[in-house]
Amino acid sequence: MKSVSGKVKGKNYCRSSLILLCLLISSSASAQQTGIVEGRVVNGTDPSIVAGGVPLEVVALSGGMSIIRSAAADSRGGFRFEGLPVDQMLIVRAIYKDANYHTQVVFDRTGRAYVEIKVFEETNSMDGIGVEEYQMVFQAAGNQLQILDTILIHNVTVPEKTFMDPDGNFRFSKTPEILSLPQMRITAPGSSMPVMQSVLESPDGQYYYSLYPLRPGKTKVEAFQLLPYENRDYTYFKKFYYRIPSIEIGVIPMDMELSGVGLTKIRTDPDENVAVYRGGPIEAGTEVKWFFSGGTPLAVQEASVPETEPGIRPLPNAVGRNALIIGPLFLIGFILVLWYAYNRSDENVPVTQDLQKRQIRKHRNELLDNLADLDHRYEAHLLDKKEYLRQREKGKGLLRRIALLLKND
Repeated sequence: MKSVSGKVKGKNYCRSSLILLCLLISSSASAQQTGIVEGRVVNGTDPSIVAGGVPLEVVALSGGMSIIRSAAADSRGGFRFEGLPVDQMLIVRAIYKDANYHTQVVFDRTGRAYVEIKVFEETNSMDGIGVEEYQMVFQAAGNQLQILDTILIHNVTVPEKTFMDPDGNFRFSKTPEILSLPQMRITAPGSSMPVMQSVLESPDGQYYYSLYPLRPGKTKVEAFQLLPYENRDYTYFKKFYYRIPSIEIGVIPMDMELSGVGLTKIRTDPDENVAVYRGGPIEAGTEVKWFFSGGTPLAVQEASVPETEPGIRPLPNAVGRNALIIGPLFLIGFILVLWYAYNRSDENVPVTQDLQKRQIRKHRNELLDNLADLDHRYEAHLLDKKEYLRQREKGKGLLRRIALLLKND
């Protein structure tokens, strides 16, 4: 009996070892597997326009966004990438004219994936583009008044086009006595990841604007401003550059008074210490004057959060579903230190106008894509304020020059 039992145990041990070995081999093979992505770039505005030669990038999203492959679509808009990691979240990004378009890669069991990237022609007409929702949050913290605008812009152009205007794709008025450069982030249609964006000031100093393309679908824009509130009294001026169907305003703390033409308090929430007001519709070009007074400001440390965190918690109402209670949500300002990038384009002048425009657009995208990293440099005190402002002014001039060149072409 002992020998039979020993044999059974031996067989079971061998069988278990064999299974374990197979699993290890399978795991090792899976870890070493690489994938292939094939696809095509198509024009969503006019399918008869072949998107040949469009620059393409494979971007890994794990641990931040990093470009791991780059190429260009062939004459028919087709492309193929080999040797890609199958264990990472990847997107393929197409750079068409002044806008980026992307789609996520989903590998099958054999490590293959097919993706189709839809790109669109540009328009500078607002026909079919409008504000669908507008919320604001005003929060008194210490001796400051923090403001967050959250705007949902819907692009329903027919045929579908991407809105691009060198004078600004989205504008918001400059608030008197603003304490620092506004900070902005934008969430593109179909995306859940907001990106930091540069904020430019108009030549007349009346408004700020962004050059982020408004692609077909819904784009969410969040703009943060900081104002003085030392005497518990502030008169807020704002010009609306777009028609607003309605607006909801959260006021924190709820004992801070808000008054203005067309505003009505609709509810208060003691648990969240917030009062909610509603107004609208507001026609494009309308200037409003709202009065804030009193209130028991939150302690500064209560409103502030570490710079690496978004500092966001939702409000339990319609404002909270889209707008956000604020601490310092964004890194302050922006610095454009890639000044040399545009000047370098003269060293090797492209032989065709199309290549020249493509190179200019590439430099423009480099300027915008590097803003977040440059913000960190300023926030880490690697640049003093004087140098920051000097480089910022140079960068603004460069970006305007690039926008003008693209407009003229």
